[in-house]
Amino acid sequence: MHNRQAELDFVDIDTDCDTRLFVDPYAIDIRGDAWSSECSRHLRSFFSALINALRQGQDARAEHLASHLHEMGETYLGMSSGTPRGRGIGREQALQILDALRNSRAVQTGLLSELAEAELFIEGIGSDKISDLTSNILRGPFLEYTRAQANLWGMPLERNIALAPIWDPNREDWVQGPRETLMVEGHPVILVPKFSVRRVLTLNSQEFYNNHMVTYLQQEYQRAGQALVSVLRSGERKVYKKDVKEHHPKSKPALAEFAEEHPDVLALYKRIAGAKGALEAEDFEKQFDEAEYAEQLCEALSQIPPGNAHASEYHAFCVGALTFLFFPDLIRPVKEREIDQGRKRIDIAYTNAARDGFFDMALRSPQMRAIEIPVECKNYRQDIANPELDQLTGRFSHVRGFLGLLCCRSFDDKARFVERCKDAASHRGHYVIVLDDDDLRTMLRNVSRERRPDNDAFLRRRHAEVIA
Repeated sequence: MHNRQAELDFVDIDTDCDTRLFVDPYAIDIRGDAWSSECSRHLRSFFSALINALRQGQDARAEHLASHLHEMGETYLGMSSGTPRGRGIGREQALQILDALRNSRAVQTGLLSELAEAELFIEGIGSDKISDLTSNILRGPFLEYTRAQANLWGMPLERNIALAPIWDPNREDWVQGPRETLMVEGHPVILVPKFSVRRVLTLNSQEFYNNHMVTYLQQEYQRAGQALVSVLRSGERKVYKKDVKEHHPKSKPALAEFAEEHPDVLALYKRIAGAKGALEAEDFEKQFDEAEYAEQLCEALSQIPPGNAHASEYHAFCVGALTFLFFPDLIRPVKEREIDQGRKRIDIAYTNAARDGFFDMALRSPQMRAIEIPVECKNYRQDIANPELDQLTGRFSHVRGFLGLLCCRSFDDKARFVERCKDAASHRGHYVIVLDDDDLRTMLRNVSRERRPDNDAFLRRRHAEVIA
């Protein structure tokens, strides 16, 4: 069974043409997980270095920083049609952007504080340019992510690939060197997490203008009861948006001036925009039917025989199924170790990025502190017992947390194993939720019956069993 986008944590790109998605710096910045925080550190350090160079008149330094934002065709994301070519910044474009930043009211007043806001206030910078800027600055973290996903899915990497420099936030400079990444038909490929992309940037000037600036001014004129007020036949006094737009035409300097005078409106807009969340499976594949695909996954599970000979197949299924079920709460699955040519002890660790529901509760819980969710996949014919439980709980720590998932095929005596999990919880503060084939089918069929929210209640019940 071919893995669909819904089972993958990264954007499944087409190397024949760019996928019309944009890497969104604000979507990354508002996440609280460790990897996103490191990406935010890269973005802040670069943008701060660039703005400081401009404000201090260090033109050579500013040009040096901007000129290393080369074409970013390796992600195959953006606006190109036909063969991807990237839309990165050459020297001429870099100088144009530096001039736009230097002359921007938002930069001069200190209003512009992060790269994500540049599309709001800087002329000549749109979604495609922001995406390329972000991708270039995050080339290092994206390469790390690519290596992890390639290792997880068994995709071969090639070493000593010549790529553009990566940004070093500690040195606040670009560093060069050969890199390791995927190669497709002789071209380097860099994978991008799907939680970091959007079809339209989270912060965009058109939305801020239409839904916040114009709406606010419309209400202000209405309250003032004078300019731009139209009196209807009924005597009602009304201000029309079209009149506000004629009086306050859209321009990025005007947006910057408005945001400077009304920082509370900008802050509200950013909170509302940030609450939209990650793209869903249907946003990547228009004809994707998750209910039908959930049934296909149930069937695929039944086709995997138990036993060591099929351990890798079962492991791959679990990665895809758990991502399908729990994204975007659980992100960035990483394979941690394996022995015996992949037949035994294959572990996965997910980053817990939940904002609500069971996994958010587990993250906030003083007992669980589930920053990461380790997963053990056991394709055994026999019942699992204490050694397998100890293997999983042995990976718990104050850095990772104390909640894990143990995926296995079936039990002769499941209640007995749940009792072992209860002992681990009560005696050591180690919390393990076991998911056998029946449990996975239950959650998948909740999706196929369009009852996906029931999975949160299901996990809470499983957790309640081990703390009873």
